[in-house]
Amino acid sequence: MDDKKNLLLKGNINSIFYKYLFNSVLGMLAVSFCILVDTMFIGRGIGSEGLAALNICIPIFNVFNGIGLLFGMGGATALSISIGKGEIEESKKIFSQTILIAIIVGITISVLGVIFTENIGYILGADEKTIYLVKEYLSGVLFLSFSYVLSHTLSSFVRNDHNPKLAMLATSTGGILNIILDYLFIFEFGMGMKGAALATSISSVINILILSTHFLGKKCTLKFVKFKLNSSRLFRTLGNGAPSFIIEVSSGIVIFIFNLALLEMIGDIGVSAYSIIANVALVVAAIFTGISQAIQPIISINFGANQHDRVEKVRKMALTVAFIIGTIFYLIGLIFPTIIVKIFTTETGQILDITVNAIKYYFIAFTVMGLNIVMGSYYQSREYIVASNIISLGRGLIFLMIGVFILPRIFGVNGIWLSSVFAEVVTFLSTQLYIRFKESKNNEIHKL
Repeated sequence: MDDKKNLLLKGNINSIFYKYLFNSVLGMLAVSFCILVDTMFIGRGIGSEGLAALNICIPIFNVFNGIGLLFGMGGATALSISIGKGEIEESKKIFSQTILIAIIVGITISVLGVIFTENIGYILGADEKTIYLVKEYLSGVLFLSFSYVLSHTLSSFVRNDHNPKLAMLATSTGGILNIILDYLFIFEFGMGMKGAALATSISSVINILILSTHFLGKKCTLKFVKFKLNSSRLFRTLGNGAPSFIIEVSSGIVIFIFNLALLEMIGDIGVSAYSIIANVALVVAAIFTGISQAIQPIISINFGANQHDRVEKVRKMALTVAFIIGTIFYLIGLIFPTIIVKIFTTETGQILDITVNAIKYYFIAFTVMGLNIVMGSYYQSREYIVASNIISLGRGLIFLMIGVFILPRIFGVNGIWLSSVFAEVVTFLSTQLYIRFKESKNNEIHKL
């Protein structure tokens, strides 16, 4: 424990940052590719109807991932800060309690999902035209939904136990397996939407099995201990994990809201077009999430040990990387929109025109999105829950809903695509105002 702790507290901060960055980003990319590959194979194997059905189902993954990160990021943040303060026994109790509750919640979700599959499909926005394909996909996801929750929870703890490489290996292996199984189930076995869903679910189970090997190794310091269920410990975990949960769940809500708005304005073809954009956005957001997950263990333990200079250096490096990556993806969308669309579908005509036009507007948001996600993680890693939740709620729900309500009335369907840009920019500006307000108040207190 001491050697690993000292490495994060005293080792070269640049090399530590890039080590965690590489493994975390690669791992998150593998997770996003599971859904991305589903989209590519469904678009080419089933067509635009399958894309529309898949996009209706995607928010269910946001819910599962959000719950997993609620416990994973929440518990791991509390664990690392406690270790930084030297509270080793408390860190073990945090780990043990969090894992137990995550298992119970995950199994409960799986049982309820199997019982209410059709109801869930209609809640997500399916209608009589799409419910068959939606049910087919959900049936391959819901009975193994516990695996999505546990994989994110375990991954966060393994990363915080100084093994980001295994966390990356687990998700990468799952992603590669998902590609292979997608091809086999959809094209070779003709299993359609259910085959795509099963491929993703099986990959998630394999992810858990690989992560579990960490607890068999000699370097593992995460130990299960006897504990009494402690409400303050639970609320601390949930409070720390709330921003990650909000980001994930609000992303699902955004897809749901966009689907409804597009159905009203241009019909199913709009939902199919948005399915392509949403999946590209999923990959970009996964990279930003990988950056935020990379800085969390480093910031939490150094913050707990009052190493504030190291905390600030990591924050600045993460913001720089996020801005560069966001700008690159915006330029790719601006220059190569047609190529992006043709990766997902062989269809031309209206769906191609709508999606190419949408990309040019929607991708502007990437230049600011990474800055918001990194700053949210920065505050979350320090247990500054109010600031982190302002960012999460602002960009993921409040300002985006305002944008969807107002902008289409001014710009038509382009207003829907600009809503994400509006939400990210207003959130960024609001965060800057909040920071300056807090700093000015702290300065006044110090003067007194």
